[in-house]
This record gives sequence, C-alpha cells and structure tokens, in this order.
Amino acid sequence: MSRLWRRIIALSDSQLTADFQRLCGIRSVKKYEQNGVDKSQTSVPSLNVNGFTEECHELQNLNGDSHPVQNGNARFQNGTTDSCQSPLKKVHGHKNGFVTHSEQNGGKTVYQQNGTACQCQHESLRPRVNGYIHNGDACKSGTHDTVETSKTSNQNSSYVIENKLLYYIFSFGASLGNEIFYILFFSIGLWAFDSYVSRKTSVVWCVIMYVGQAAKDLICWPRPASPPTVRLEGRYELEYGMPSTHAMVGVVIPFGLLYYTYGYYEYNLFLGTLVAVVWCVLVSFSRLYLGMHSVLDILVGIVCAFIMMAMTIPFVDMIDCLLIAHPWCFPVLNLVIIGLCLAYPELKVWSTARGDTTQVLAVFGGIYQGLWYTGQVTTPEMAAAAALSAHSGWAAVAAGFGRQLLGVVVLVFLLESLKKLVVFIMATLLGLDPKDPRSKQHLWVELPYKYVGYFTPAFFASYIMPRLFQYLGWHRRNYLLEILNYSHYFGL
Repeated sequence: MSRLWRRIIALSDSQLTADFQRLCGIRSVKKYEQNGVDKSQTSVPSLNVNGFTEECHELQNLNGDSHPVQNGNARFQNGTTDSCQSPLKKVHGHKNGFVTHSEQNGGKTVYQQNGTACQCQHESLRPRVNGYIHNGDACKSGTHDTVETSKTSNQNSSYVIENKLLYYIFSFGASLGNEIFYILFFSIGLWAFDSYVSRKTSVVWCVIMYVGQAAKDLICWPRPASPPTVRLEGRYELEYGMPSTHAMVGVVIPFGLLYYTYGYYEYNLFLGTLVAVVWCVLVSFSRLYLGMHSVLDILVGIVCAFIMMAMTIPFVDMIDCLLIAHPWCFPVLNLVIIGLCLAYPELKVWSTARGDTTQVLAVFGGIYQGLWYTGQVTTPEMAAAAALSAHSGWAAVAAGFGRQLLGVVVLVFLLESLKKLVVFIMATLLGLDPKDPRSKQHLWVELPYKYVGYFTPAFFASYIMPRLFQYLGWHRRNYLLEILNYSHYFGL
C-alpha cells in the first residue's frame, strides 16, 4: 500500500509537468526582456567574499537605462547583505535564495522571498518576465496585508515556444474553461440550441465547480514549482492546484451535454462519446502545457468530476423542476446562493478562487431566475403563438446570428458596466480607493461586484433578451415551450 501511495504522490512531481512542456516545445531561457526586447545577462568580473561568489550582471531597467549590479546589488557577508556601489539609490539583496528589494530614501521596503511578495510601491522594483509583472504583485485583501504568490518563482526566466501549433491548440483547450467560453456556451444554449439541455448541464456544472473550488482552499496543495515548470498563464497563479477545476469542467460540460442530448436528439453515440473524450483530453493536457497543474491534480479532478456527476444527476430533474416552476424559487434560490458565497472557506492568502466561485453561483442563479420569471408571466397560449410565428429555414439561421451578435454585445457591455459601478459604490462606502485594484480583493467589494456583475447579465440572457428577440421577431421557436414543461407540477 505504501508503494502504491508513493507512486500516486510521485504524480504530483513538478518535473513531470516540466518534461511535458519540453516535449511540446517550450524551452526555458534565462533572459531579461523589457520593452519587448530580450537582453541576455552579460557578466563582468566577480568578487569572492567569505566564500560567496558575486557576479555583476548588466540589468536593464524599465526605461532602457542600465547599470551594473552584483547579484542584485548586494554583497554577501556571513549571511548579511551590504549595499553595492551603484549610481542609483536602490538596493537589491539576494540572501540564501531570498530576494530583498528596498528603497532607502523613501522608507519603503519590498521583499520577494522565493516568489512571496509584499507590497510593491515602485514599478521598477517589480520582477518582470517578458515585460509582464510575474509572481510578485502584492495586494491587500479584507483581512491580509500581503499576498503570497507561488513559492518558487522563475522571476528572471523567459521562454521560447518552439511549436506554435501546439501553443494555439492548448491555449484554445484552456479557454474552454474560461469566462468568454461560458458567455458563449450559455448564450448559445439558451438562444440557439435548447434551454432544457443547457440548464440541466448548468446544475451539474455549478455543483461541481463549487465543490472543486472549495476543495482547493481546504486542501491547499500548491501548483507545480516554477522552475522547473514554465507558467504561461498568470491569472490563476495565486490559486491552489488540487484538484484541477479546469479538468473537472472538461468532464462536466462535454459529458453532461452527451448525457442530456442522447435519446433527446438522434446522433451516433460513438461519435458523440469521441467528441466528449477529445474535449476532456484537450482541456486536461492544456493545463500541463501551460504549467498550471501537476498530473495528479488533473487525474484527481477528472475522477472527482465523474464521481460527483454520478451523485448529482439523479437529483437534477427534481432541482430543475423546483427552480423553474416553484412559487418560492426566487427568494429561496437567492438566499441559498448568498449563503454559499459566505460559507466559502476562508482564504489563507487572497486568490481569485472565492471571486470565481461567486461568479459561477451568480451565473447559475441569474439564468434560473430569468427562466423562473419567464414561466411566471407566460401562458401556454403565448408559448404556442410564439412557436407558430418563429422564422424557419434560412430566415431562422439569419435570426440566430442576429440573436447571438446583439445578445453578446449587450451582455458584455452590461457586465463591464455593472462591475465598475458596483466596485465604485462598495469601495466608496468602505472608504477604499475605487481605482486601486487591491480594493476588489476586499471581501465586501469582491462578493457584491462578482454577484451583481454576473447575476444581472445572466438574468438578462434568460429573460430580457428573449423578450427583446420576440419583439424583433428573432425569437427561437421552442424557447417558451421548454420552460413551461414543469408548470403543471405546482398547479400553475
């Protein structure tokens, strides 16, 4: 048993992820790149002090000026740092693998310790990779003064993509679990495909995403170390890695669609299963390619997703029925969602996990609230009349493109406007600076702006926009009929 356990744990080795990246043509190089130009490190004579070797490197600053520094402008003397002669009044120290940045005359000190960063007050002091701030941005949250980033940062590492085709393929695979994908997936499902299928898939998606995100902040398993891996995706770096929620989504969406469409629509089961498997493999391998997960993270995510699907699917019809037609759905669903947001595990270090989970719950709640309200104001006669007046043939195709184009533009505009408005209002009420990105990390700013910002567009997608489409004569034939299926359960 112990041997099996050791083999399982070995799958979490960062080197496996790094080896897969090398196999796919990602090569790490030690370079500085500022203003879009690579500057290789060039060494000048070194000095040995108490057994420590100091090499001077030419370091370009952000404005293109350069000055010689010794191991980051610091001397090593019996474990202490001393300032190096430099025309600038900035002292950078390296000490036993820890990097210290400080500015003497301003009283501001910045520490970068194996990727752990405290607040940076000056852009020029922040570590950059390929011109972007990497593994070292400090932020404040509602309860934490500093933000801990990845424990092992490849601050001065750059990378070369030797196989552009694989880069684009795996970048597309990773996008199948991101915000833009969800906007397109749910809008197409509601406006162009079948709300019956998409809403049931969303129930399973919401349950699995909440459990998966919460598990990350309970297990607190770090992402693969960098180096040896090269992280190509910065947004999720602050989140923990176990389990991979991208891998879980890569199971839920394709296999959920397969489950709820087979028998409802006619198609080849083998072909449908093959598409679902390819989708899942593409999303899972993209996480290895981008250096964001270990093999074990992904395998655990896939296994947990299938187990949770098997546990959730038997209750989906009942949940869907209650949320679509029960008279008390509106207040109860909102209270449950807000309760789940507040019950989310406390973050030891701020990350995007809590906000993303709130976003998932808000989208789910907004879609079902819109469908519920549609059912409340729609009669069977109205649904039948809408079905009879809908376009057919090529006119229906044109109407479908019109719905998607107009709808997505409205949703994106509404989403961005509401997020900025809610951040401004909540930050002002709490005495925070609305323009400071760190204000969004405060609990009572993050939850309202994520909830309102995503709940409202989701409500628009399932209620307001279908009403607008019907007014324009662009409505989908069976949209209202799909919603009224459960009305008779509650005598409505």
